[in-house]
Amino acid sequence: MSVLRFAALPETALKRVPLGGLEAIYHVPSGITHLLAEPVPDLLDALARLGPGKAASAAEVLVAVAERFDIVGDDPGEAPVAVVAERLAELAQLGLVAVRHDA
Repeated sequence: MSVLRFAALPETALKRVPLGGLEAIYHVPSGITHLLAEPVPDLLDALARLGPGKAASAAEVLVAVAERFDIVGDDPGEAPVAVVAERLAELAQLGLVAVRHDA
């Protein structure tokens, strides 16, 4: 079974500006600006702390952010790791993180 792993983009790919509870993130390659709410910017920070070219699974990212946030989904029965995996997949679809498939 393949495991999705996520990695931060190069530092020059994103320009980030905090706006209270939101963060404006300008994606340089596409020219698109995104407004993201917590804890999503913290997911990006957790990936960036890994260093260039390093990737992490949703479970590893959850461990990195769990001390600051109670991760809950729309469904109260949804596992926190599933919520983080969904957010990371959304970030990948927006082009804000890189995704890898590990065997």
